[in-house]
Amino acid sequence: MKTIILTLSLTIGLHQIATADDNPKSKESKPDSAVYLIRYLDVERDNAKEFEEAVSKKTKKFNRSQNSDQWFTAKILTGPRTGQYARWFGPKTWADLDKSGSTNTISIDQDNEELKYWIENVQPLAKQNTSLAEIWLTSMGSSYMGLSKNEPTRYIALQRWKMKPGMYQRKAALDKLMVRAYKEVGLKVNIGVSRLQSGGDYMTFGRWVDFNKWTDYEKTQKWDKIGEAYDKIYGDGAWKNHLKEHNAIMQENAEVEGEFWEYLEDLSSKELPK
Repeated sequence: MKTIILTLSLTIGLHQIATADDNPKSKESKPDSAVYLIRYLDVERDNAKEFEEAVSKKTKKFNRSQNSDQWFTAKILTGPRTGQYARWFGPKTWADLDKSGSTNTISIDQDNEELKYWIENVQPLAKQNTSLAEIWLTSMGSSYMGLSKNEPTRYIALQRWKMKPGMYQRKAALDKLMVRAYKEVGLKVNIGVSRLQSGGDYMTFGRWVDFNKWTDYEKTQKWDKIGEAYDKIYGDGAWKNHLKEHNAIMQENAEVEGEFWEYLEDLSSKELPK
């Protein structure tokens, strides 16, 4: 089985992280936000191979046809959840979650055939009572696309941080300004910023970086170059003011986490581009 590395810099994006929905109806309108649901699964090392084979078989059976529910899987390489698996769907609208008969929702119908198959053939291979679900909301206005949004990437990086209460609008305004700076630098990555809606502290934000090469990710950390591009666009001293505003928005001494994910294409609805 091919194992390839992917980055949801959870935010995130998960985001995503992020893999686009192939449903033609979803392309008729352009919502200003997108919903992602992520489930984390802990598996004993001795069961990992059998678990991956079971998920791969389930994916081929239920999640690879054109009109099937799309699910994606990654293995977490670093951070507090090292060794766990992340399974997610998205982008979706809130209205999509109201559709009956789908597994791409928050509460799946108990008589759903796909769910029954998972419970019987996959769930016993994971640790019991360890599944954690998160719902993230990504703002389209704060998303940067340096790669195709319709294809998964080899890597996903997720950084989480926390803002102060009442700072959402100021936070969103800063994120939108950053998109032009990323474009000016020419980053070959996708970047999204998401807010945690459920599954943890509501003040949590995630920055997701999707990339295919570690050298491309390295460029997202060269803040001096990004700052120069920011000043070029918005005027001298703009970057310094941006950092000052950022510090005013974020919680002091809050826990900040970072992790990298590995995309498992055999366990996902989409293969990596060749």
